[in-house]
Amino acid sequence: MRRDPLEIMEKMLEILEREHEALSVNQIAKRTGLHNITVRRYVRIIEMVRREPRLEVIKTRHTIILRIEKNNK
Repeated sequence: MRRDPLEIMEKMLEILEREHEALSVNQIAKRTGLHNITVRRYVRIIEMVRREPRLEVIKTRHTIILRIEKNNK
């Protein structure tokens, strides 16, 4: 059965916040019960998002708007 991506991200971040130390992909996989390939894929997603200086999330009554603010150097 396929897992919810939000559940996967929450598990990974929960472990990192709780441990207060750097963990390898294999350590995260073992502690979350996720496959190490799954953890690796989500790390890539986090890296892509982190490259941008700021991702603004605007929640309105009927929609969610995302906007990336880039620094012009």
